[in-house]
Amino acid sequence: MAPESANHRGKTAVLLIAPETGRLPEDMCTLAGYISGKSGGLGDVVSALCVGLTERGIECHLATINLKKRFQKENRMDEAEWRALRHSMDPEKIHLVSSSIFNDLSSAYAGNPLCNAAEFQKVMVNHLIKEIRSKNKGRLILHSHDWMAGGVITAYARSRGCPVLHTVHNVHTGYIPQEMFYGVDLDDLANYLYFAEDRGEYFAEDRRGKCIDSHATAIKNANLINFVGKRFLHEVVEDHFADRPIIPPAVRNEVREKYYHGAALTIINAPSPVLYPESCDYLAEKYGPEEEILAAKRVNLVAFQKRTGLIEDPNAILFYWPSRLDPMQKGVELLEEIAQRFVIEHGDVQIAIVGDGVGGDKTHEEIIGRIAWASGGKITYQHFEEGLAMLGYAAANDVFGASLYEPCGQIDQVGNLFGATATNRDTGGYHDKIKELRLRMDGTERDEGNGFLFRDYDSGGLWYGLEKSVHFHRRAPEVREEQAKRIMKEAREKYSIKKMIDEYIGVYEKLNRGSLLS
Repeated sequence: MAPESANHRGKTAVLLIAPETGRLPEDMCTLAGYISGKSGGLGDVVSALCVGLTERGIECHLATINLKKRFQKENRMDEAEWRALRHSMDPEKIHLVSSSIFNDLSSAYAGNPLCNAAEFQKVMVNHLIKEIRSKNKGRLILHSHDWMAGGVITAYARSRGCPVLHTVHNVHTGYIPQEMFYGVDLDDLANYLYFAEDRGEYFAEDRRGKCIDSHATAIKNANLINFVGKRFLHEVVEDHFADRPIIPPAVRNEVREKYYHGAALTIINAPSPVLYPESCDYLAEKYGPEEEILAAKRVNLVAFQKRTGLIEDPNAILFYWPSRLDPMQKGVELLEEIAQRFVIEHGDVQIAIVGDGVGGDKTHEEIIGRIAWASGGKITYQHFEEGLAMLGYAAANDVFGASLYEPCGQIDQVGNLFGATATNRDTGGYHDKIKELRLRMDGTERDEGNGFLFRDYDSGGLWYGLEKSVHFHRRAPEVREEQAKRIMKEAREKYSIKKMIDEYIGVYEKLNRGSLLS
């Protein structure tokens, strides 16, 4: 049989492999409306890619973990209803990896993440990649997201000549004991795996008694890698944070190899349009950049205050922390040091925290909870719940954090889309996206910027950043209204979902050496 010509090969499919996803487009298949298990920005990006690729007519598949109990809860279905749905509905392009290991998990990273990853990767290698690729006559691009979707998945794909794009959403890795991959032919993949000893020494060969470094393996095997922020890529390459156990040496080394060989690029995350305040169903009052923003935000603020126990005050300046309570990355301990003193010294300020602790660690949930209880209605702490989290953005004057490092970050983008300023540390994605707010009325050439940055990773730095924001939010309403409109409009232009999809399609076409549609 004659080989297919480059111009008449047929469609090339894209398989997104991710441990989580946000809401999916119903055009993908009828199952799509029932699947959402995001823990952060990764899920939103995967969801946005599914929407964008499907709209462009590109054959898009998604493989993700079946968080059965979570999906049932979010869809208000019991076991029998969920089973009937799954057994009567053709999944088509959404491939749920099922296992009793996942059944009761709230997220892919709950329970034992190493067991979760090994189970997920085994099913992908032994079944799904072959099935999806064969249905598309061998024409498939694999796009893996995060370390959990790396490991033997990317090793297998590369060994079979399937082009791989790997997106680095964060630099965490999982060291998975090879015994967990019982049933996978590791000997066949040995040359493509990156091994690590339990004590942290890294090897690319001799797998006896070793663990598989899931993220280093993914980066090693990818034809191209992309970071979700330019500054963080350079921080990894240039040895930032070398004094802290943040970036595993093997991950840093593999990123460097890709960077110096021209195989590392950056595509900044863009929030899904479902996160815009004019289309968000969780708000007390929807609004867009052409409407009276401050009035709408006051309505949402009062609704948020009522739900969370904050003192009802439509004129309060609300600082909103919508991040997980993570002392390794997000700087929650800095917030704990200053929160109570800050709202006492600034009587017109309230602070809201909506987020969960990391894994099973409840330490910071308890600390923040005690601080909130002692504040007398000036500080609130709530566990993450999507509707409340989105209402918080609509209520907030400023969306803030205190990240030690940040590959991209999304809270600043969403805050800007909702007409809030953003305050965070000058690092990684926040360096890329937050520009200091400067006003023409103060002597600058033009109004510019969308928030406030601080440099030092300590409580004094966070206090300094928040105090800059307080001074702005005490300005006259007409000044703040004008800036909120500008910030909202600029965020829509800068973080266009269309632009992000265009960039990813360009990368896919580079890997495919031509259009995905012919």
